Amino acid sequence: KRKSVLEHNLHLTLAFLPNVTLDNEQKLIEFAKHLTLSPFQLQFEHTGYWQDTGIFYLKPNKVTTQLTELATSLRAEGERLGIYKNPHAFHPHITLKRNCKQQPRINKNITPFNVEFKQFKLFHSTRVNNQLRYLPMMEFPLY
Repeated sequence: KRKSVLEHNLHLTLAFLPNVTLDNEQKLIEFAKHLTLSPFQLQFEHTGYWQDTGIFYLKPNKVTTQLTELATSLRAEGERLGIYKNPHAFHPHITLKRNCKQQPRINKNITPFNVEFKQFKLFHSTRVNNQLRYLPMMEFPLY
């Protein structure tokens, strides 16, 4: 069954780090506290679809250096801590629907919109009342 992502779960994925122990969670938080990257802005107006995972997503028109550095740093720290080595290249996206058997049809072009990023958060993924929820662990400013 195709599932729309709940509004409060919408997020731009930087790094997927599954099954993080409490010890590694604290190490990731300490690492993230020391990152110094500038705020950035992304424009969105295009969607994409990954057939192998059934993910329908929104993607930025252009990927900024700040975004790439942030994601690369977090992914590398996850690897260094032995949490996860992602076999896929970084593709920034906001998941809109999951479990799509085929690409959803777009009936109207998306009006381009900008999102300014002045901070990032680490989230814990869990199930609440049988629904996937992303619970913020900590927020970190971008300077």
